[in-house]
Amino acid sequence: MICYKEDTFMEFLEKRSAVSVCRTTTPSAFVRIISPREFVDVVLMKQYEDGTMLSAATNVEHPQCPPQPNFVRGLNYPCGCFCIPLPGEPDKTQLLSFFQTDLGGYLPQTVVDSFFPASIAGFYSNLTKAVKALKA
Repeated sequence: MICYKEDTFMEFLEKRSAVSVCRTTTPSAFVRIISPREFVDVVLMKQYEDGTMLSAATNVEHPQCPPQPNFVRGLNYPCGCFCIPLPGEPDKTQLLSFFQTDLGGYLPQTVVDSFFPASIAGFYSNLTKAVKALKA
């Protein structure tokens, strides 16, 4: 399965029940100062009885996805998020997230600090859409 999120491309390399191996690519950014990136992660998706949704991931090597020459391989260290329903407020969700990402390559910290807030904002926008789609 392949899905697109705005300018991000995600390809599911393997899927077994609630566990998937995904390759995600992002285009160059910040006036091409940041080269295109790719990430390969094993992802666990789980929904608990109370409606809480968990997405947990970490980087992995996969035989179907060696590093590609036009991309810098980034790493997601153990990361994820919980989407927790708020009792009595069906249109609201509490979010607990934690990320440890190494963009790879040689980037000055000032460039990373300038780029990352917009990248994270885009992630939360996509997460909001995904949660709404799952609730529908």
